[in-house]
Amino acid sequence: MNFNLWLRAAVCLAVASFPVSSYAADGLAAGVFLGSPMSGVTLKQNQFKIQAGIDKVGVAVDGTWNLGEWLGRMEYAPMYVYAGGQWVDDSTHQWGPRAGLGVTLPVGTGDVELFAEAGTTWYWEEEGDIEFEGAAGARVYF
Repeated sequence: MNFNLWLRAAVCLAVASFPVSSYAADGLAAGVFLGSPMSGVTLKQNQFKIQAGIDKVGVAVDGTWNLGEWLGRMEYAPMYVYAGGQWVDDSTHQWGPRAGLGVTLPVGTGDVELFAEAGTTWYWEEEGDIEFEGAAGARVYF
């Protein structure tokens, strides 16, 4: 069975298993994500997140800031910005700084969240490209 198919099935099962809640959890969270340039597992602790790629080996480490708190407008509370660095085992795009925008959707009693994010990575190897990348997945809080 294809790993990406298994990952998609796990995310869909998690989404279908829980009713929607009105608040998000804090603390340590772990989950899975699908994206470009890598798909894999993610860990999040308060304002910091780490994503490790499995299909294409790589690591991204980011700080996150909640837009609702940052702007003082709670209608933006489900949205966040992130900035950090990324390394991917790729012959032309290996490492560089990254930044972007994400959104979360709490599910169930607030201990599960769905997320989607999109942003750019400025790769400093060889060509020096700026690539638009994104990811979507689910996290469970402990």
